[in-house]
Amino acid sequence: MKIRRDWLLLLGSLLVMAALFNHYLSHSSYFLEILLIGSGTGLALFSLWKMSAEGNGKREGLIIEFLSRFLPKKWWAAFLPVLGFGVVLAWSAWKIFVSGQADLRIEDFIVTLFGLSVVLYYFGPSEFTMQKDFVVLYLFFLTLIFAVMWKLYTIVTGESYGRITGYSEYYFITLPVVWLVRAFGIGADAELDTDGVGLSNTIAYEYEGVLIRLGVGSGCSGLYSAGLFFSAFLAFVIVRYERMDARILTALGLGLLVTWFGNIFRMAVTVLIGAAYGHPAVVFVHSTFGIVIFVAFIAVFWYFIVRWLDKSPAEPERSAQADDAPSAD
Repeated sequence: MKIRRDWLLLLGSLLVMAALFNHYLSHSSYFLEILLIGSGTGLALFSLWKMSAEGNGKREGLIIEFLSRFLPKKWWAAFLPVLGFGVVLAWSAWKIFVSGQADLRIEDFIVTLFGLSVVLYYFGPSEFTMQKDFVVLYLFFLTLIFAVMWKLYTIVTGESYGRITGYSEYYFITLPVVWLVRAFGIGADAELDTDGVGLSNTIAYEYEGVLIRLGVGSGCSGLYSAGLFFSAFLAFVIVRYERMDARILTALGLGLLVTWFGNIFRMAVTVLIGAAYGHPAVVFVHSTFGIVIFVAFIAVFWYFIVRWLDKSPAEPERSAQADDAPSAD
């Protein structure tokens, strides 16, 4: 099976971002993080090198095509850097003066990367325009989900934030994990306590007669992995197909289901290993294999779903036109 260059770029981007998410959201292995970042960077650079050698021609890009509807061309070189720095400064001002926070979180890292990608976007026509479009759109959707929508959710829900989030995690994550664990013959119970201090969701199981409680936090809820997939997928299909139709929306829905089940499967494996080998084994699996399972699920799904999307009705028409063209021989 031939693996496309742009798919390698996508996989590399997922590996790097997955490592960063895992670092900020859980106690992961530094060795694994370095391995994921190194592998992802290597795949991305290899993909860019191969695509540049293929000579796909120079073009302005989707971002410039969109801006052309509102701004004359002579303003682009100045407008984009100002916009990028403006995003970073606006976010920093809001965080410090409005929310009163001074610590660095994953959303700060995402917004900063997005702002810098906008600053560095315009250097005239380039053979890497599609790749630049993907990076800017990918970081834009990540910013929209984790910096804008997530913050709005916490502001709107207010004091009820913990209770609403606790119940949603209980029914969509904790209970399905327990059901899957029980299917393998291991006794486990889902517990919900929104009135206490700390994690409201726990999974209780026994190891050598001792009751163990495993907390389910926001990093384990699957919300971040779903947002990561949604952002990467939407950026990828916009750049690759330049359209949004029923097939793409179907693929997006299937992808969200795959990320949800991949997260359930990852947590169930963790509980099963904990019931068999104890808490030290849980810590080891959680810090190493958890993110690998997520990436494996997404990578396999993505490879086959892109092959399916490439066979959309719009593709055969282009292929037929290419077949009718005179041969260079």
